[in-house]
Parts: sequence; C-alpha cells; structure tokens
Amino acid sequence: MNKEQGTRNKEQGARSKKSKALQVRRAMQHACPPLDRVGGGFLTSLFSKLQVVTFFCLLFTFSSCNFNTVVDTNQSIEDNQWLYANVAKAEFEIKDVTKPYQVNFKLRINTEYRYSNLFVLATLKDAKTRKKTRYQFKLAKEDGTWLGKGSGDLYTYSFPLLKNHRFADTGKYHIEIEQNMRDNPLLGISDVGIEVK
Repeated sequence: MNKEQGTRNKEQGARSKKSKALQVRRAMQHACPPLDRVGGGFLTSLFSKLQVVTFFCLLFTFSSCNFNTVVDTNQSIEDNQWLYANVAKAEFEIKDVTKPYQVNFKLRINTEYRYSNLFVLATLKDAKTRKKTRYQFKLAKEDGTWLGKGSGDLYTYSFPLLKNHRFADTGKYHIEIEQNMRDNPLLGISDVGIEVK
C-alpha cells in the first residue's frame, strides 16, 4: 500500500508540475504574444504609415526644388578666360504674370582672379522690348578675403539681377550677360550661369 501510495503521489506531483507549467506558458502567451502576431498588426501598420509619410516628404521636397525654378543654366569658361564675345545666355518662358520672379547671375571664380569686384552687362529681351543694365558685384573684402562660398581654389557666388520682378507679358524671354571689365579675356572665371525662379 505504501509503495502504491508513493507511486500515486509522485504521479500526482508530476501532473501538478505539468499543469502549473502549462498555466504559466498560457499566461506568458497572453502577456507577450508571439512576434508574428504583433508584426502582422501594430508594427506593420506603423511601418506602412512611416512609408507614406516619407513618400510625401520626398515628394514635397522634390516639387519645391524643381518646379519653382523656371531655368537654371551653367556655362563652363574655357581655360578660365572669359572673353567679351563669350556671352552667358538663357531662354525661358513666363506663363504667369501675377507672381514675382527672381533672376540671378551665377559665378564661380578661382584664385587667378585679380580683382575684388566684377562688372557685367545684362540684356533682357522679349518680343517687344530690350533693356540693357550694367551691374557691379563685390567679390572680396578690402583685406582680400573672398566673399563667395568655397575654399581653396574655387569660390561660388549668386547675385540677384532682378528681385520680386513681375514680367509685363507672358511669353518667351531671353537674357544675355557679358563681362564688362577692362581685361579681355578676363582671367580666373571658371563658370557663369543664369537662374530664374
């Protein structure tokens, strides 16, 4: 009898341990559901929302950068020697006369440039009119420090030719910019360009 009782007690103890382990396992499953269930719900939803937000941010950045610019040209100057005859040119079309535009002259120089300023002649033409304006741009401080962006041999500038300008008519326009210094060629000019935005 004692042996049988001992065997029964051992069997009951083993069953009790198994049932407790099973209860603990079930409780853990409710408290911490498997990752595939979580990923299929909350994490997947969160990831999808992040993808949508990222897409719209990129779309906004792309549209703000590209669609506000009407034209953006860049002309490399051969041997860094800008001749009078080597005119920077840009053609563009204005479709909306109600909004203001900005026209910029872009310039890149190297350390061969000998002056602290630059004179240019800018000619703006449309189907009816032609206007020529002389501009002076400051490139360096009195101590010789360049004011442009960059370091070493190259410095980049962007100078406004027209600010908050409203064109009189829709249609095609043409801009030409020529250097107006005494030197021909003018040494140390790497690139010139025109931007309308």
